[in-house]
Amino acid sequence: MADRAFEGPLAEYATLRGEIDSRYKYQQQILALQLTLTSAIFALAFSKPAPLGVLLIVPLSSYLLCGRYIGQRTAIRWISRYIETELSPQVPGGFGWPTWSRANRRPERFFDWYLPLLICFPGAGLLALGWTAGLVFGSGQISAWARTGLVLVWLIGLVSAATCAYLVSRVYIKRPQTT
Repeated sequence: MADRAFEGPLAEYATLRGEIDSRYKYQQQILALQLTLTSAIFALAFSKPAPLGVLLIVPLSSYLLCGRYIGQRTAIRWISRYIETELSPQVPGGFGWPTWSRANRRPERFFDWYLPLLICFPGAGLLALGWTAGLVFGSGQISAWARTGLVLVWLIGLVSAATCAYLVSRVYIKRPQTT
């Protein structure tokens, strides 16, 4: 009879672990999409008939995908925290994985995920902005309206890249510390 009291928390744990696994898969898909999309846009921009201004898409798409990536990471943390604080006390002995994982975490994650994410999301956007700066701010033969539009899109891209850097940095800085 006592075993039945644990069936609910155990079933919820199994469901939430499945949710974490699917969110990790979504993160990898988002990362693969970012790399593929950015590479394709850069390749298109460097082909002769395509205008270099197509690179202005990169900071915006990077921002959108970065937001989704960080959203998945945040949801994984919330689920993990719920498992540890709400479900674990309901089962005799608790679920040891969250505590063990936090206690055995590698202390520094800068080179294995933080720096690559900075390069992948805001770095790609900044590279595209740098490459298009001559087109946007140069003395080419374009109308004042076209120049104003390019400058506006470029500035929006700059804000998008800065926001990506902030999002990734916030996750790195606020990561759980080892006990």
